[in-house]
Amino acid sequence: MTTDHPAAARTKDRAPDADADGAAADPRRWRLLVFVALAQFMVLLDTTVVNLALPAVQNDLGAGPTAIEWVLTSYILCFGGLMLLGGRTADRWGRRRTFLLGALLFTAASLLCGLAGDAGLLIAARALQGCGAAFLSPAAMSLVTTTFPRGRERTTALAVWAALAGLGGTLGVIAGGLITDSLSWRWIFYINLPFGAVAVAGVLLLSRGRPDTAVRGSRPDLAGAATVTAGLAALVYAIVNIQDHGAASPPYVLAPAAAALALLAAFVLVERRAADPLMPLHLFATRSLATAGLGRVLTSAVQASVLFLCSYYLQRTLGYSTLKSGFAFLPLGIVAILVTAPATRVMHRAGPRPVYLAGAAGSLLGLLLLTQAPSDGNYLLHLLPALLILGASMQCCGIPVNVHGVSDIPPHQQGIASGVLVAAFQVGASLGVATVATSALTRTTSELTAHTAPALAWLDGLHLGFWIAAGIGVLNLLTAYFGLPRHRTAPAGTRTA
Repeated sequence: MTTDHPAAARTKDRAPDADADGAAADPRRWRLLVFVALAQFMVLLDTTVVNLALPAVQNDLGAGPTAIEWVLTSYILCFGGLMLLGGRTADRWGRRRTFLLGALLFTAASLLCGLAGDAGLLIAARALQGCGAAFLSPAAMSLVTTTFPRGRERTTALAVWAALAGLGGTLGVIAGGLITDSLSWRWIFYINLPFGAVAVAGVLLLSRGRPDTAVRGSRPDLAGAATVTAGLAALVYAIVNIQDHGAASPPYVLAPAAAALALLAAFVLVERRAADPLMPLHLFATRSLATAGLGRVLTSAVQASVLFLCSYYLQRTLGYSTLKSGFAFLPLGIVAILVTAPATRVMHRAGPRPVYLAGAAGSLLGLLLLTQAPSDGNYLLHLLPALLILGASMQCCGIPVNVHGVSDIPPHQQGIASGVLVAAFQVGASLGVATVATSALTRTTSELTAHTAPALAWLDGLHLGFWIAAGIGVLNLLTAYFGLPRHRTAPAGTRTA
């Protein structure tokens, strides 16, 4: 085994204009990051912005409860189901082309959502939005990981990307209420038009003259694409139905879950035989990607659970309006932005493990505080401290897993690796909300049946939900402790033979 001289390795790591292979880095990479992150901000903004507008949509379009549920579900199904296909398309067809396709599709679908005259058209347009997001999101992340050299620059770029993306999810809760109250629910979709146009124009301008590397295989893996897309869609469908129909519902949960298992098993068999597989299975043997994927599932499950449970606590226990509840989450997003720079500096010096451990431990502390929230609680005293801790902690979990997950993946497979991480985020969020929501609402219903006062029944259910989320937080802490290497990852440019 031979290793470059440490001084030489440090020099390579510090070189601002060379990547790990010695090739000149794109001087426009930081400006490109702004537009790529803007597109991801748009996607995550749209994930949460719709929630507070649903009552207005239902009244305006005369839609029933089932149709309104599908306004959310259609987006989630297409986003989660097509994620791996979107990542592999970025590798095979080119990351820039895939990003532009996804951004244009998402933006056009947003316009159709705003113009929809009935619930059926809105559901179809939302599904189209999900398709665009499934191609845009993994392509955006892989653009970041392949444009910036491994080491300090890539860590910083992914931190900025994660911070802006996370802010989009937080601001969506507030923007949905503000826009719906002051303008119309249609404008929650129209606001995507300038974001999409600027992102597309910026990426086109800054990537001019830059080759769009693609990997040409023997032929597309259509069987793999069909089985994994249908399997993931069936899995997400089963998960999102747990909340409304219960985990034992045969048509809504058990049947689609069984179909998902069968389709995903078929996908594995197809991939083992394919000459040019959609998802190279050997990637799952890569410890960094496997650990990061699990970390993404657990982190997003905790984050989504906190947003769901705290929303109910604010409205059912503290009596906040929908709009006031949205503003109550603003500190969570702000502290996530503020912690990005110091967390990144620690990662530069000590690697991802200490930051991930601190984030996982902090999120567990925040959840334990929430399990003690009283029925006569005060926002400043009983909720804000936990939200501040959780905002910082979730960011400290998200940045390290993104950096660590792609650290050992070759450049020509960065797209599919990014797709795996984004899919893990979607599945984790859906699974987390479904688990805690079903448990909390079941406990609340049981308490109401026993003639417990409504406020206390809701609080009892929410406490159970917070304890379950804390259990997920323990798993996340164990993943951080055992999954990431104790030693710092070797600097970029250090070669081992």
